[in-house]
Amino acid sequence: MESMKTYTEKEKQIEVINNVDVLVIGGGPAGIGAAVGAAKTGVSVMLVEAMSSFGGMWTNGLVITLAGFNSWLRPYRRCVDGVMGEWIEMAEERGGVENNHSWVLSSDPEIMKLTADELLLKYQVKCLLHTWMADAIVEDNKVKGVIVENVDGRKAIMAKIVVDCTGNGDVIARAGAEFNISSELQPMTLPFFLAEVEPQGNVDYEDELTIPFGPESGFLGKELLTEYTSRRRDVGIDREMLSNACEAGELPFFGGPWFGGLRKNYPWVNTTRVYGSAVNASELTTAEMEARNNAHRIVNYYRKHCKGFENSWIMNTSATIGVRETRRLDGVYTMTKNDIVSNRKFEDSIALGVWPIDVHPPKNQNGMHDMYVPLPFQIPYRSLLPVRIDNLLVAGRCISVDREALGTVRVGATCGATGHAAGVAAALATQTGSTPRNLSYEEVRKEILNQKAIIE
Repeated sequence: MESMKTYTEKEKQIEVINNVDVLVIGGGPAGIGAAVGAAKTGVSVMLVEAMSSFGGMWTNGLVITLAGFNSWLRPYRRCVDGVMGEWIEMAEERGGVENNHSWVLSSDPEIMKLTADELLLKYQVKCLLHTWMADAIVEDNKVKGVIVENVDGRKAIMAKIVVDCTGNGDVIARAGAEFNISSELQPMTLPFFLAEVEPQGNVDYEDELTIPFGPESGFLGKELLTEYTSRRRDVGIDREMLSNACEAGELPFFGGPWFGGLRKNYPWVNTTRVYGSAVNASELTTAEMEARNNAHRIVNYYRKHCKGFENSWIMNTSATIGVRETRRLDGVYTMTKNDIVSNRKFEDSIALGVWPIDVHPPKNQNGMHDMYVPLPFQIPYRSLLPVRIDNLLVAGRCISVDREALGTVRVGATCGATGHAAGVAAALATQTGSTPRNLSYEEVRKEILNQKAIIE
């Protein structure tokens, strides 16, 4: 029998399960920022997430070092607040996150999950977990809603405005909006927690860890990078030995390693480094399986050769691999590396970024990589807007930036801040009968400032 190359799906009517003002696709920091920001503005909101809990990379991806809240440069300013600030304040009350001036804030992913639930319930956001966005409903270049798939089957959700917070730009692609994707993508990482490690570092665990750098922007030197870019400096490891072992074929390619975590003998490890495209299902599957194998290879080596790790074992790996780079919107304005380095001011600024320009290297390079640490920089509202498709806003790491700018805006707190702005803009558009593109950015700025965001 000849194999089929295409199949014509039978036409059928599908049930519309909800009709809301603002529909947010993707429940990571950007999605939570968008959903709560819209709800606080006073409209009906629904949040759809493909996995079993909200929080995205901060929870399911085990990125427990919450990046982007604080400037790395002295005087270590807090640069993201609003919805993201409310989330970590609630988690702090449960002992689930640091809330200080450290360059990253270690957290407990289980408490971050629980707190995300509480935050969404507090503002009466309608939620759907275990639900994939399958397609966009578009008429005359206007997004009307999306088609989803879950255990109930194939359903439709209609909305006045849709916000793409998927990270991968899934709604962008399905709606026919223009986007970019690099020919070579940054590596993906599968973080994990270790159990029964005896810290052997030169310093004790520090409740607040700041980098002695700045106040001027510039490249962070290798010495400071090695000493400070691991949140847990009390967990020591011989990086030169690891590089030599990799060259000898005893270890797979790796990054860092970087250590974090709130509990002394249970450090978090960020080190696996695999390559492929997370918007290609076959490549994503290969990456997940390869990274899991590599995590165990790495820990077996630590156990045999690294002091303090003799009795360690992998307690858990992340539920999904960490993705740094896929689709980027071609928006009304594309923010660039030069905008960040020159600290360009935007009259339509709706968020601040602070993370270094952090582009992980191509294959065959281990350990640390150079990073340029900028002054806190503004992100324009126009970078959240598609050029041609209406009733669609974009937030998180798929906003309109070049590849180098992506290296900084992709981290969680910054994604959450752009999400907050997108959610507020979506809500205001529904209330005024405008499109996001024709909306007054002064009104967006006014409302997100009212919700305690930081934009200057």
